[in-house]
Amino acid sequence: MNEVALLNALRDCFHPVLRRNIVDLKMVRGVEVTRDLEAPGSGIPGVPQKFIAHVSITAPGSDEAQNAQLVAQIENRLAGIEAISRSQVTLLPALFPIL
Repeated sequence: MNEVALLNALRDCFHPVLRRNIVDLKMVRGVEVTRDLEAPGSGIPGVPQKFIAHVSITAPGSDEAQNAQLVAQIENRLAGIEAISRSQVTLLPALFPIL
């Protein structure tokens, strides 16, 4: 698992209103993959390594329901990847908040 694979997985996540993927919309501000040293079997030879996915994205707006929907969508998508044991999604303030 690496950052490129993580970005490719995030292409399946869509802005709640615009219905375009968050990668093409440039909402993803940063991704990082770190080894999960607390995952079951960590450090045991022959057991596949597990990772923590760290994702920073720009919030789609000020609507809490839309923001929560997007975070849940990302967490659900990453939960489907066997190499990822958990994910941490950070919402950054919207660049151009709607008043």
